[in-house]
Amino acid sequence: MPDSNFAERSEEQMSGAQVIAQALKTQDVEYIFGIVGIPVTEIAIAAQQLGIKYIGMRNEQAACYAASAIGYLTGRPGVCLVVSGPGLIHALGGMANANVNCWLKLVDYIPSSLPVQAA
Repeated sequence: MPDSNFAERSEEQMSGAQVIAQALKTQDVEYIFGIVGIPVTEIAIAAQQLGIKYIGMRNEQAACYAASAIGYLTGRPGVCLVVSGPGLIHALGGMANANVNCWLKLVDYIPSSLPVQAA
């Protein structure tokens, strides 16, 4: 169902984090599991502003297992938000588990090597 405020919002500039959060909301994502850090903090904040619940975890593997479980239990995409590099490596165990069980899950990371534009 189209959002009634879409035309109004399309005139405003949206950040990349807001675009990702809106896409997750459109897919009926209710929870995001992960460990925030630069550069994914903005995604977690934007998602919370749209009513998506962010569940902070102690490590990326546990976050990935939790995202897998919620995806399996609800039939909606499970989302794991981690930083690049070691964060993504630590999530691999949970990703492999979801893959073996054929569970739908989205793992998002933003490379810290992307160029930053001045405002």
